[in-house]
Order: sequence, then structure tokens, then C-alpha cells
Amino acid sequence: MAQTTISRPSALSGTWGEAIAEFFGTMVLILFGDGCVAVFGLFTQFNGPHAAPTAFAHTWTVIIFGWGLAVMLGIYVSGAISGAHINPAVTIALAVTKRFSWNKVVPYIIAQLLGAFVAAAILYFVYQGALVSNAGTSGGAAFATNVGYVFYTSPKPFVGLFGAFGDEFLGTALLVGLILAIVDGRNQPVQANLNPFIIGLLIVAIGASFGMNTGYAINPARDFGPRLWVAIVSGGASLSQNNYYFWVPIVAPILGGIVGGLIYDYTIGRVLEARKIGKSGEAETKGEAVREPSVN
Repeated sequence: MAQTTISRPSALSGTWGEAIAEFFGTMVLILFGDGCVAVFGLFTQFNGPHAAPTAFAHTWTVIIFGWGLAVMLGIYVSGAISGAHINPAVTIALAVTKRFSWNKVVPYIIAQLLGAFVAAAILYFVYQGALVSNAGTSGGAAFATNVGYVFYTSPKPFVGLFGAFGDEFLGTALLVGLILAIVDGRNQPVQANLNPFIIGLLIVAIGASFGMNTGYAINPARDFGPRLWVAIVSGGASLSQNNYYFWVPIVAPILGGIVGGLIYDYTIGRVLEARKIGKSGEAETKGEAVREPSVN
């Protein structure tokens, strides 16, 4: 009698595979994102220490377009597998709005933090010469004080706690709310796999309008993962810097993302539902841009 062999599905086809995608998507995000910050801050004078600053290197345009492209590339890396959250605030907001399973939240966030941490370690060694040249040291509190900005965000000296928290909250609320608008198949969806490009432009817009107060983390992994690496090389100085500011780019984006998602659902989402508007054309958003089936 013939026997039928039933093979077990690979672990890579489930949450483990999605976590790997989130790891690499976030790593690409930080490599390009913090990499552009390194160019912005460490190479202001290409012609020597006493020459005039190089205009291209030290302009905010490098930051906003660098981070926009970084997000776009991170989404292209992991979008088809995990939905390319690459941001704990996005993951939690999608779970709160029932677009994502709560069972996957912790694995996704761990993968995102690890991806950001590893990317920061890679950049630390790649830019070692420039970092030491600017900081005068490869570690310790002076390293965090002088070049920590390459890896994580901090408020301007004149920005208070309320302003910094509000900036991160609003920026992330706009990020999540507009992502939901962009990927909603009922709401003039982007076609031809251009969602990552449009979301990248959204990052550019947020940076141009709300980036200067704090450096617009709008992503807890983007800030805390690299900050943990610098904590290792600085003896914990990155965690106590700016009066223990590290919690603001964690809590404010998470709360802002939740509020942004709920506002979209209870305003534009409700209007689309009331008008019984179906998906446009052949639009398919599942697994492509942070939407999964509803989870009760």
C-alpha cells in the first residue's frame, strides 16, 4: 500500500520568516538612515578642517531625503513577507486597530530592535575614523555627547519636554494615519508597487515639516536600537543623556501611532464604509503595505 508523506511547513513560512524580514528591513532602514546622518554631521568639510563647510553635506535636505529613501528601501526588502512594519509604533497601531495579530507583536518588535542594533554596530565600525575624528574618542561619555546624534535623536536645547513629546506624537500620528490612507484599497490606492515610494515621500514631508525639534525618530526601534549600541560603547551615557530623554522617542511614537490609526478608522475609514466604496480596480494591499486580515 502506498504511503503518503506529509511534509511539515517550513518555519520560514510563518512568524519566524516574517521576523527575519522585519530584522533585515529595519537593518536596511538604519544603515541608510543613520548613514545619511553620518554624512550630514561628520563630513561637513570635505576640503580640510579649516576650509569652508561643504554645502551639500551639511544641509537638512540630506537628512529628509536620506531617511525617505531609507524607509522606501526597507519596505521593498520586507514588504511582501511581513508587510514591512519596520517600526514598533506601526506594529502596535495595526494590532490596536485589528489589522494585525497581537501574537506577532513581540516577535516583530524584537526583530526590529535587533535589526536597528546590528545596523548601528555596523555603522560604528564603518565610520570609525570619522567618529573618532569628531568625538576625540571611540567610547565613553564624550563619544555619546559629541557624536551620539549620528545614531539616535535628541531635542534641540530650546525644545522642552512637552514640545519634544508633542513633536514625536504628532509626527507618528501623521505617519500611521497617512500610511493607512495610502494602502487602503478603497481610497485611491497606489498601484504598480509604488506604495514604498509614496511612503518614502511621506517621511520626507514629515521631516521637512516636523523634523527639526527632535530629529523626528517617529520609530522607537530607529532610536532605541542604535542608542543601546552606543550605551555599550559609552558606558550607558546614551541612556542618561538629555535628562534620560530616551523614553520620549519610545512612548510618544507608540501613543501617536495608535491615535493616528484610530483617527483614520473613525473618520475617513467610516466615511468610505458608509459610502460602500469597494477596492479600486485590481488593488491588493494584503501583505504588501502593513495590512493583514482583521483579527477579533
